[in-house]
Amino acid sequence: MTDGNTETVPHYPFWHQVTVRHADLDPNDHVTNSVICAWFDDGRYILLRQKLRPVVEATDYFALVKLEMNFSKEVRMFDAPRVGTSITRIGRSSMAMRQHLIVDGAIAATAESVTVLADGHTRSAIPLSTTHQDALRPYMATEDTT
Repeated sequence: MTDGNTETVPHYPFWHQVTVRHADLDPNDHVTNSVICAWFDDGRYILLRQKLRPVVEATDYFALVKLEMNFSKEVRMFDAPRVGTSITRIGRSSMAMRQHLIVDGAIAATAESVTVLADGHTRSAIPLSTTHQDALRPYMATEDTT
């Protein structure tokens, strides 16, 4: 782990604040990687629940099929981390997302993921409709998040 990425913090169309809890810390007094993974999961889930869920059939669901994370800065107690999330690609039945965890103006971790829309009855991927795509477009990455 390095001292953190000093690159300019990217612009993201969707942000959420997270809270560091004492239970999130490992014996080295920094937030465990599994907790950071959960924060990224929250960012994806909150975006999908708030923006896409209203136009998805009640029985259908989102399935995470790919996740890559990189860690570059420790996150410690009393830090005020926030997670930026954007859609980088809308596919036939999936969407790719990019996320940054920011602490004190520095990039502490990044994640890239792919989530599929699945039919709740057949348990298989289903196409994203024009309505689904329209709900996701406002959260597409801008040039400075790539």
